[in-house]
Amino acid sequence: MTGTMVIADTSETSAVHGVHGADGVSAWKCFARRDNLFGQWEAIEWAALPPGGISGAHVHTRTEELYFIVSGTGVMLLDGKEHQVSGGDLILNALGTRHGLRNAGDRWLHWLVIEVVGPPTAAVYFDHRKQIGTGGKNE
Repeated sequence: MTGTMVIADTSETSAVHGVHGADGVSAWKCFARRDNLFGQWEAIEWAALPPGGISGAHVHTRTEELYFIVSGTGVMLLDGKEHQVSGGDLILNALGTRHGLRNAGDRWLHWLVIEVVGPPTAAVYFDHRKQIGTGGKNE
């Protein structure tokens, strides 16, 4: 992938209804998936919630996520505990952590999601790649 640059922006986003079981709509766009990345990455995404919008509480069993709040204010739910978040905050949703996000402000809440494969899944992905001789390139 030497010399290759991936450029993504927030144009042409998808409207997602009922994200993780919540009511309402959110905006979402995947910038890159594991097949375009090296290493133990799952995805790099952008998401946004309108005022009052909710990304429902859920658990990841294969991946952990970093949420970087770009702008807006919200309430992050981590294993039943609420945390106030705003632009510039970084949240780790560790493997197995129940997490959700609510926009508590009067403007859209924007955040980046960096999703990384957890150790058990990484072992399967990387062992599989070695067996088929891809030399570490994602499938």
